[in-house]
Amino acid sequence: MGEADRVEPGAGGVGRVVAALGLGAVLLLAGCGKDDGAGVRSQGSASGSGTGSGTGSGLAGQDLSGTTNDQLVLKAVADYKTWVVAEVDGLVADTAKFTDAVRAGDVAEAKKQYAPSRVRWERIEPIAGLVEEIDGAVDARVDDFEGVDDPAFTGWHRLEYHLWEKGSTAGTKTFADRLDKDLATLDQKMKGLEFPPAAVALGPAELIEEVSEGKITGEEDRYSHTDLSDFAANVDGSRKLFELLTPSLQAKDATLTSEITAGFAAVDKSLSEYANPDGSFDLYTALQAVDKTRMQAELADLSEKLARIPGVLGLKG
Repeated sequence: MGEADRVEPGAGGVGRVVAALGLGAVLLLAGCGKDDGAGVRSQGSASGSGTGSGTGSGLAGQDLSGTTNDQLVLKAVADYKTWVVAEVDGLVADTAKFTDAVRAGDVAEAKKQYAPSRVRWERIEPIAGLVEEIDGAVDARVDDFEGVDDPAFTGWHRLEYHLWEKGSTAGTKTFADRLDKDLATLDQKMKGLEFPPAAVALGPAELIEEVSEGKITGEEDRYSHTDLSDFAANVDGSRKLFELLTPSLQAKDATLTSEITAGFAAVDKSLSEYANPDGSFDLYTALQAVDKTRMQAELADLSEKLARIPGVLGLKG
């Protein structure tokens, strides 16, 4: 559930984990390792953050071998996969509204649909990253390529660049078509992946780290400045995982469960100051320095607490 360690799909139950293998070996096992030249992120580049930037989520170097017989945890894992598969189905439909506008040459509508098209992706980002070549093709940033005109630079951020920096959809049909095709592939492959309990338990903290180390800096949606929408979606995805794991976590550490609940409430309150009635968010450029500092502290505290979940659930290797 990151971008370095990978999970083996197929029969064998939700607890079967492939750990401590090289990235290439695991991707071959997962059937996701074919590099189609789409600008797959280099090993060590996190979540489209660009080579050497060190931001984003990832479980590189972490032990994902923890297994469990806790039926509450196993139910959470199964329910999470069901939810993720539904989210990917919705992602395909949401993105089609964006790419249809791009193909129609409607810059205003495409800009309107850009942030909403990314919400479901950001909710499931670590798990979606298991399909490495799709992750790199749809969400990589320009830092991973020779420049904005590199044909290998594809996905949301290539289209974002054209819309906001060029103010035009000229020459973008190929990239819109490619984004739709890649997400259809993700939809198909996600249904065949196993979600290991250890990775699911680590997921809530990873998503919050994705916010605190990337989204909060405004580096991802650098052309549109719609980062706060991505920020909120990452928080939503983390909360969903936490809620699914809560029955088991509550039984083992009620105090931690309460502290995490309070942590989400604090982050929600801070983010709500920039939320609009229609569900959108103000541009990142509206974020005040004092609010950014407070949010970073809240996110760090929440991440630290969420990082304790695997240990409490006995899923730390």
